Amino acid sequence: MNGPDSQAALFTAEPVPAAPVSGVPAGRFDPAASDAALAGDGLGWLTDLLPSPQPPVCESCRQPMSLPAAAPVLWTCPACHPQEAAA
Repeated sequence: MNGPDSQAALFTAEPVPAAPVSGVPAGRFDPAASDAALAGDGLGWLTDLLPSPQPPVCESCRQPMSLPAAAPVLWTCPACHPQEAAA
């Protein structure tokens, strides 16, 4: 059972199948088209799906804050900081 012939079968290599052959040569397509498709349009599609963020309340006067146009990622209170809200 444990003779040299039974263990030799563990080390015999099976024939490797040939790599699949594609019918379309790789050079027929413009890579710029696929690059644009992979890059996408940023996150515009996601912002269209999501509702507008709810403004937090100012800790000083308890009014809702607003997003200034100059810095759309920062909330500011138009009552307490009108110069920043107008920026």
